[in-house]
Amino acid sequence: WKSWRAVQAAMSSFALSSRVFRPSLKQSRVCTTSGGSTAARAEAKEVKVCTNKECKRGGSKKTLAMFEALGLEGVEIVEIRCLDECGMGPNVQISGDDGPIINGVKTEDDVKKVVDRLMES
Repeated sequence: WKSWRAVQAAMSSFALSSRVFRPSLKQSRVCTTSGGSTAARAEAKEVKVCTNKECKRGGSKKTLAMFEALGLEGVEIVEIRCLDECGMGPNVQISGDDGPIINGVKTEDDVKKVVDRLMES
């Protein structure tokens, strides 16, 4: 029991320390297709695409490229490091920090469904 508790303690302290550093990794690149004005950004919709290692292995760079290729007016496409749903990706979040996270966005059909959902909100 003592060794198991030591493992649990080590794991929980690692989880806490890794959480402390995650926010600094969040946003790495922003690609905007809006006009660029401050007023347009305030009303702009947002799509965040995780490109951390698990999502990257799942094809998130391709997913990001598909969103960028659409050239959606008034939609910011944001490359982000982690959405904390590793293993279910590529993960995409829409409508800001409180918006839903959509898992497994790999195909053009998946991307179109995300865009439809974004435009509904």
